[in-house]
Amino acid sequence: MKILYGITKSNLGGAQRYVLELAVEAKKQKHDVVVLCGQNGKLVEKLREENIKVTTLDSLDRDISLIKEFKSFGKITKFLKKEKPDVFHINSSKMGGLGALAGRLMGVKKIIFTSHGWAFNGPRSEWQKILIKYFTWLTILLSHKTICVSEKTKNDISNLPFIKNKLVVIYNGIKEFGVNEREDKSFTVGTIAELHKIKGLDVLLTAWTKFKKKHEAKLVIIGDGEERQNLENMAKNMGIIDSIKFKGFVDNARLLLGGFDIFCLPSRSEGMPYALLEAGVAGKAIIATSVGGIPEIIESGTNGVLIPPDNPEVLFSTLVLLAQDKSLRERLGSNLKASIQEKFSFEQMSVKTFALYL
Repeated sequence: MKILYGITKSNLGGAQRYVLELAVEAKKQKHDVVVLCGQNGKLVEKLREENIKVTTLDSLDRDISLIKEFKSFGKITKFLKKEKPDVFHINSSKMGGLGALAGRLMGVKKIIFTSHGWAFNGPRSEWQKILIKYFTWLTILLSHKTICVSEKTKNDISNLPFIKNKLVVIYNGIKEFGVNEREDKSFTVGTIAELHKIKGLDVLLTAWTKFKKKHEAKLVIIGDGEERQNLENMAKNMGIIDSIKFKGFVDNARLLLGGFDIFCLPSRSEGMPYALLEAGVAGKAIIATSVGGIPEIIESGTNGVLIPPDNPEVLFSTLVLLAQDKSLRERLGSNLKASIQEKFSFEQMSVKTFALYL
């Protein structure tokens, strides 16, 4: 088959990882694979390393601009006319909406849309949420099938009219990997995330101010994004910057998971986060918020600890609990690794996804 993957941004977040790994697997299975994405980020570099054809659109980015959207729509339509894919697998809100409409106009046989989490679940005004939900509904209507990465993702929109039969849940999957040997023996809490407000890292810093008074420890934050400067300023103003390492973007960051005693993901909204799956495969004790698909990965007290979002007090007390009990951390990490190997394998994900292309 000729398979075209489309995604808005070309940084290397979870959705981009999903596109990269599916594209590589599709190529292994002898399909003709092309990727269309906005800008010229790390995803483009990784695809070219795998000898996968990739085309970038400068006009396609996260910010809303009607002029840019019209330009992008025209270019996507022309690209579809030229490539004539059997399958157009679109990801993220903007590529989803523009791509689904262009795909229908160009008569693409199979348009598959993957939601990695709904934009209307983020911290926005009510009118913005309603508008985003309406365009999400249109995207699903125009697509032949929509992959929801968790049951929660599906339930968030399953009450909308005419789309119930278009929705299918396929969990993100992950392959086994090794981690670097630990060099620094100091007690370390870490996270890997794009530094956006939705990731709740301001909550982690607030909890950290209290935790640092009781424990000798360091906090490692891996990732980059629009909130980095704000978070660094916040840490300086709180007097905790000396105990925190902002590492920025790190290629293949999961290799550094071996250096963490606790992995923390205090997000305000999520779909099915790859970083959490990776930390689980690495056998780490995890503290995460009970949002999105996270409770479908973690059973609190059995293979991790779930806390409410935007609650630094509960996060602080949970950090203290795990820091004081090494055997508990080891038990939670071991249990999580086993459950991820069973429910969230890459093989399961790819088989179920490719079945939708037929």
